[in-house]
Amino acid sequence: MKKILYAFILAALFTAVSCTDPLDQTPTNQYTDAQVWQDDFLIESHLANLYAMSVFMINDALCTYGTSPVNIDFYQWDGWSTNLGFSAQGEGPVHTTTIADEAKYSERGAQVNYHPMKMYGIQNSSNYLRWWSNGYYLNRQLNHFIESMQTSTLSDAKAREAEARFLRAFNYFAMVKRYGGVPLIKKETKIDAGEEEVYPPRDKEKDCWDFIIKEALDAAEYLEENPVSGRASKWSALALASRAALYAGSIAQYGTVQLDGVLGIDADPKDYYDIVITACEDIMTKSGHGLYKGSMGKGYVKNLEDVFLVKNNTEVLLAKHHSGNAGDQSTDLWSWDICMSPKPNAWSVGQYAHPYYDFVEQFDFVDGRSGKIDHSVLESKAWTMDELWGDRDPRLRAWVWTNGYHWKDAVGSPWGNDTVSLYRGIRLPDGSDYFDISHPTYNGKLMCWGDQMNEFARGSLYHTGFGVAKYLEPGSDCMNWFVCSTTDYIIFRYAEILLNYAEACFEVGRTGDALNAVNQIRGRAGVADLDGITREAIRKERLCELCFEDHRYWDLRRWREAETVLSQPHWGISYVLDWASYEASLNEKGERTAEPRFWIEFEDHIDSKTKDPVFPVSNYYLPIGNGTIAVNPNLVPNPGY
Repeated sequence: MKKILYAFILAALFTAVSCTDPLDQTPTNQYTDAQVWQDDFLIESHLANLYAMSVFMINDALCTYGTSPVNIDFYQWDGWSTNLGFSAQGEGPVHTTTIADEAKYSERGAQVNYHPMKMYGIQNSSNYLRWWSNGYYLNRQLNHFIESMQTSTLSDAKAREAEARFLRAFNYFAMVKRYGGVPLIKKETKIDAGEEEVYPPRDKEKDCWDFIIKEALDAAEYLEENPVSGRASKWSALALASRAALYAGSIAQYGTVQLDGVLGIDADPKDYYDIVITACEDIMTKSGHGLYKGSMGKGYVKNLEDVFLVKNNTEVLLAKHHSGNAGDQSTDLWSWDICMSPKPNAWSVGQYAHPYYDFVEQFDFVDGRSGKIDHSVLESKAWTMDELWGDRDPRLRAWVWTNGYHWKDAVGSPWGNDTVSLYRGIRLPDGSDYFDISHPTYNGKLMCWGDQMNEFARGSLYHTGFGVAKYLEPGSDCMNWFVCSTTDYIIFRYAEILLNYAEACFEVGRTGDALNAVNQIRGRAGVADLDGITREAIRKERLCELCFEDHRYWDLRRWREAETVLSQPHWGISYVLDWASYEASLNEKGERTAEPRFWIEFEDHIDSKTKDPVFPVSNYYLPIGNGTIAVNPNLVPNPGY
């Protein structure tokens, strides 16, 4: 078993080369380890590979598409389909959107279906959300890089070392938020290391969070303030410190200490919240970053869309760039548009995440009124889309698509082309519904428009009535291959800093500062200010502002609310075309002169008619796995597995 681990340790991106040729010639097609660490270009190339292997930064994707060395946990599975499903280039960024209370996964999805995980929780044998072997492979590469930079004579060696320390801290953040305490391996494990190094036990969770925070803060001292776009900066390191300290503070406040401190934090949460506040205040007062407010005249909705479409805008602290060059299976590709867009779509896929109605109603009206309306009121009459959604928080209209959404080439009857149509059935003037699969038209009009609703019309639980619009780029190519999206993925943005700050300030009694931070975000969106602040208001603001960005699931876990919130049934809606308003909207030439109206019908238990979602208490810490523990018997398993 030790030999297996040694073989694993030997694998590295850059391998030291020894010459055995009798003439002792230097190879011309390879670099020695010593050469790499004294050459700017080679160091930069190696560091770029380390960034690429840090796929967890992209909505907690788990591997890269292809045969990357960081695919240890996954690429041995059943071919390209599963590999693409977990990958940063494929559907990997989609899945963390579908395991919380934001959205459900499409039951006709292609590669990796997360639906069973939502219904039954993560089991001991599951690879869902796994980041262990991949994490330690990457950690060894980072340790080697860090130690090599410490002996390099290059003038910027300290800054490059700081970048690697940032990545190492982020890598441990990805592991600790999953598993609690993990072995902290801070130096490269040598081939002749003793068993105490080869088989380390788990460190205490508190020590792990303290290490992550310290590494991020130390890295910030040496990182550039305005580096080349896409690389870690002083401000992104402080952002990581704020995020990690917020998690640690929550676990200290709400968690339970178990396994002699391997799980849980026995400390004053205020100590961590103070770190959050200091890091955020540095960013807020010194970085030059701020909320992106777009251009005058475009309106709130368009400017909010542009937060995720305008590259390198003032809100972005760190982003992963994507080329959209589908002919190249490189690491700068992703598939968000084809995975989330309305149809038309290659292979008739897409719409892999369907936001719930109960998520949608969390968005207030612009005047501050609650977005929750009694279902009987909504079902009492026919509505135009503007009446339903026009007065809502512009973030909803910018980041969620529904019936009437503008999308290039969408087949949009009854609006016309380039408009999404999501209705099933026609309500006739006498109050009856026309819905007959064998005769799908009424007076020449299709009774169920749009391929995306056909399965719903047949009684399946496919669609909720909504889709994810955040990051969708108008005119994007969704008819070619998965990896054509060109939008950047934002890893850290200023709005999160304000929300981290608001939460930490509230928890230490600085309610005025918390209220001000939240109202900055609401003001940018064009929503009325809050008059006062509560813990629940801050958490709701995080849900609305950071939706679909890999925060909600982890937030509910660190607040220890997941077992309640994620063990609830969810709602979707169906639109039914009102025939009287449709006829009235057409002139004598058959041209539309007004918007038709639609009736709302609620679909309950939208995930499954037979079983509601469940979050087991054991899932506050994920399973390490029997295979991993068999290799290292010094690893104590998490409770419940």
